[in-house]
Amino acid sequence: MTDSGRVDWRTLLTPGVLQTSAAEPEVRRGRTIVPPTSWRPRTISTAGHPPSTGGLVPESAVVEKDAAAKCRAYLAAAQKEFSFEDRRRDLARFTRDFYRKRLQVRSGRSLREVFDALADPDTLLIEMAHDGQLPHLGIVRLVLKSHSIARQDSDALALYLVGNHYTAAMRPENLRFGVPLKGGSPDDVKHPPRIRLGKAQAHVPFRLLGPPSAHSLFALRDQVTDFVDNNLSHEAKRGHRTLPDARERIFGRLDEVFRMLVLAASEVASFGDWLIRAQYDLFHRMMGQEADRIVFLPMADVTSLLRPELTTVAARAKEVSAIKAEVAKEQLSAGIEPYTRSAREPPLWAYCLACYRRTRVPWQPGNALEMVCPFCATHVVLAAEEAWKWVMPDIIGYEAALFRLGIAGWVVGSHAPYHPVVERTYARLFGAEMPPKFFLTSVPVFRGIGDPRDGYGRTRLLRALLEMDPPAVAKGLAGPWAEDPKLRSDLLAS
Repeated sequence: MTDSGRVDWRTLLTPGVLQTSAAEPEVRRGRTIVPPTSWRPRTISTAGHPPSTGGLVPESAVVEKDAAAKCRAYLAAAQKEFSFEDRRRDLARFTRDFYRKRLQVRSGRSLREVFDALADPDTLLIEMAHDGQLPHLGIVRLVLKSHSIARQDSDALALYLVGNHYTAAMRPENLRFGVPLKGGSPDDVKHPPRIRLGKAQAHVPFRLLGPPSAHSLFALRDQVTDFVDNNLSHEAKRGHRTLPDARERIFGRLDEVFRMLVLAASEVASFGDWLIRAQYDLFHRMMGQEADRIVFLPMADVTSLLRPELTTVAARAKEVSAIKAEVAKEQLSAGIEPYTRSAREPPLWAYCLACYRRTRVPWQPGNALEMVCPFCATHVVLAAEEAWKWVMPDIIGYEAALFRLGIAGWVVGSHAPYHPVVERTYARLFGAEMPPKFFLTSVPVFRGIGDPRDGYGRTRLLRALLEMDPPAVAKGLAGPWAEDPKLRSDLLAS
């Protein structure tokens, strides 16, 4: 590290450790990326040992035990209603291939046991899904508490599905590092440190973009460095003492974080996979080997396992639209903003092959897909099998189809208006009760250097890791279900 606190990035690019270029690789243009194999995360089997807490805080697990019991009862009932043994084997094969070929994660004994458990229809699967992003602490808490529910059963896993079909334009804040500035909220920063993709790529799904270049990550690191210096100075002016070595410790942690991010970018072939691999690495830093019990999956690609269900959703599109209209009417009568005011829209999206923007299409699987892009006017005709690669269900169709993999529980972070639509759609299309849903609406608040006095409620994990050790972040976020976790920088002396 230099005297200014900036790292000499050439030290990260030594042969055999990291090889990447400043050019942005683009998967959608057919470029092939061969990741280096000189580094893989260590895996240590926990076979024969009692479940570890992964460094998480001890707590009364009444809520989690009750949730796990409900999931076990639901799975037993579901197994009598429909068979999903084959689907589970498909899911296990998919996950094994995804980890090995795309995330470049070496499968040690611990992960092999996880893959075997995925294939077992008696294994509880606790689902949590969210859009692709550099996660804030609320998302991290949702994943951790899903894992806590799974740990209350002797045979259960948490599934964390990441929306790799999202774009930077959908939620621009999702790619922010999340640093505050001089006591103001990170939301008020005019030019926040973030991964910059450019206007041409803002509407391209993450799964079709190449990973961030080393150059762009280095630039982000330097921008964060400037914010850190300004925030340290601001705290001193406010009379708030920080530890004498605060600056040195922050920059040490910053270097560790960016080594991880740059390495992850060099080993995967798409931006979507980078977002997943980065979170895989971050959770393993927080939880150690226990994080193997959290299965990271790409939402868009999982649809390859759901074609029979998605065919049903498409074939009964009018019925799904009627359900949306029905629920919307009830929500409006109750004074609630409805899930949709355009209930007649088809439940499937199709992506333009030219500009990659999406539009809803009335496609029937088994037929060719014909569409004219409303944004660039490109006319496309795709054969039935090829069309699957460019189609994505909306959240209603997605969740209803996903449950047929034998999902036993669903953890959500809010009372979203689409939930009753999913519930009613699943019941009518598949004649079954959906898995139990668990609301985790608590909001973690982090107070660090440069934050508002009362802290901030959507702190990004990367930012928190500059001022707390990873296990301490996990411990702070694993508090009781109904409480709002309060996390505080370990570098603030007063």
